[in-house]
Amino acid sequence: MLFKKDDDKSREMNEYLVRVCPDYDFCAERLSTIGGFWQDLLEKVSAETEATLPHYRFTYALIRLKAENAKECRRILLDAWKKAYGEACELPELILLKRSSNEELDDTVHSAFNFYGATEYQRLVAEMNETVPVLEERGGKQFLMNQNYLFSIDRGCGFSSLLSSFSYYLKTCWIFPEERNINESFSVKKEAEGGSKASKDTEKKDGKSDSDSKKAHRTRYVEYVIGKETGEGGCTSADDFIEAISDEENTMQYGAIGVDISYFLEGSRKDELRELLRRMEPYQYRNVFVFRIPFLEKKAFDEVAGILEDAMILKTVKIPPLNECVVLEMVWNIINETNYSPDADIIDVVFDKIHEEKRDGRFYGFKTAEKIAVEILMKKAAAEAKLTAGGETPDTERIVASDIADLVSSKRGESKGYEALSGLIGMEKITERVKEIVAQVKVSATNEKLDRPCIHMRFTGAPGTGKTTVARILGEILREEGILRKGGFFEYSGRDLVAEYVGQTAVKTSTICHDAYGSVLFIDEAYGLYSEDGPGNHDYGKEAVTTLVAEMENHRDDMLVIMAGYTDDMDRLMKMNEGLRSRMPILLHFENYTKEQLFEIYMLMVKKHFEYTEDLEAAAKEYFLSLSDEYMSAKEFSNARFVRNLYERTWSKAALRASLEGKSDFVLKKEDFTAASLDREFSEKITGKKKIGF
Repeated sequence: MLFKKDDDKSREMNEYLVRVCPDYDFCAERLSTIGGFWQDLLEKVSAETEATLPHYRFTYALIRLKAENAKECRRILLDAWKKAYGEACELPELILLKRSSNEELDDTVHSAFNFYGATEYQRLVAEMNETVPVLEERGGKQFLMNQNYLFSIDRGCGFSSLLSSFSYYLKTCWIFPEERNINESFSVKKEAEGGSKASKDTEKKDGKSDSDSKKAHRTRYVEYVIGKETGEGGCTSADDFIEAISDEENTMQYGAIGVDISYFLEGSRKDELRELLRRMEPYQYRNVFVFRIPFLEKKAFDEVAGILEDAMILKTVKIPPLNECVVLEMVWNIINETNYSPDADIIDVVFDKIHEEKRDGRFYGFKTAEKIAVEILMKKAAAEAKLTAGGETPDTERIVASDIADLVSSKRGESKGYEALSGLIGMEKITERVKEIVAQVKVSATNEKLDRPCIHMRFTGAPGTGKTTVARILGEILREEGILRKGGFFEYSGRDLVAEYVGQTAVKTSTICHDAYGSVLFIDEAYGLYSEDGPGNHDYGKEAVTTLVAEMENHRDDMLVIMAGYTDDMDRLMKMNEGLRSRMPILLHFENYTKEQLFEIYMLMVKKHFEYTEDLEAAAKEYFLSLSDEYMSAKEFSNARFVRNLYERTWSKAALRASLEGKSDFVLKKEDFTAASLDREFSEKITGKKKIGF
């Protein structure tokens, strides 16, 4: 008789769904493949695992495969990763879900695995998916109702979507007691975030009326934003919130209750938060509360979490600010939901648009991503319609860079590097200094005995003297010379680095710096970091500077930080932080333009875009030479910006003249310049003498 050895026994295989989450830098290097690089990983996985790729994006993929256990599953995927991308490539994070016989539950978790940039939330769901069956077997599942959650996530990054997903997951796990008979057609008004869809009333089933009793199905959630006592701005007072959750008939409708407690982050309001939690205690047995605060640095976050943990059992989830790859991912997928297909050559244009949207410090996460996607679709449709009207055949499937060329208002210059710098008027000294800096860095790179010099810079001078323009060009030069990887340009004002709450500023400043790795971070009006306006702002500015100094030191070889402002203001800023001046050793001063240079700048603008008459040039020269020395030396004089304003006013006058004459084309004339220069903001600058009369 023959006996099989143990090794020959067929192994019991389990099916796993694995979320593969690589480093964002890894993804950024492969964006042009539009996610196709995941196939390389799948090909390295053994065929015996029956691995498939049911879903993938730029920054993550879901892989379904079979393995004996979770440990073996991890080993298989990590070995395949090393084979596909090399030993030196950082290993990804793997979040495993063991497939069960509960198809609805598996689908719910699968759906949770598809959120953008929410790795810690997916880790929570995967962990609970392992824990819930154990608690159920031991008779302790009901205690999950005692556990509440704190989500640290900025507005616009998808809190409403995550709350909806989590509420449905808890309902699918049968966490909530189904003891009461309630009306199922109860409408919920909620604020949607991150592209999430507003919840709808549940349809009546089997033709039964609202008065018919039926078992509760908590398929909804509700959100509250605690704010001022007046309840203004969509907020509710603490009293109104307690009144709402004390209504058992109301709260039993919901799977989870979201509570935005950002209002309490001010130091003086921490006791108010403790009092609110004390008042919530009688109602914690019948609902799961999910609290929201902005994404904070660790110390500030731990303080808030500690207050909550004193009053309840708490799990925390941190969702960091959206990486630009994640924002691109959403833009891409919104476009893909239409009949258009985005081409890889639009990636740089979309990134430029993302950076432009961030520059004013008001970036609204997924809402901004949706806005960018809609703008792209509108521009593509307009371009297609224009070609069709002209008798041409447009590409009705792909969206390419030329379709959205005007998506970004601040376009990159046509000239590159030194060519663009040499084309600027009055920048001879600046050009020579830039060449010295580049030469020094390149020499240090070829000599092991020399340390690479720090190139963070201070730009001083009046407004309109070319500081921003030179900073932008400098990024191109350093990229061409191999000193910066990307050479991009990120422009902010000093106050843009400062956030609303203590502990939030460090995160905001770090996020801004992270975006600028490999590029130029230009901070105009940098002295605003120490603005004394309003209580507490001074400390927040210091927090931003402290974080910025650390970033400048840690990434001195992969980022150029340039601070700009008036000479006196910049000197005061340097004195306020001892480490700032030493980390910004290069000082470039931009002199005011002379009258002759202002005239030359004006004519360059005119010649670039319009035809003009000779008498216009003569009138313009006479005007600029007659500007008073007193006005030109005043602090508020804006140099080249003043010139640009006058230039734009000139052709505005010409456009009006042509419109009245029924013409579409026009030539700039002396009368157009004269009319523009007589407007009040320009006519008062010609002489420093006071006129006699009334």
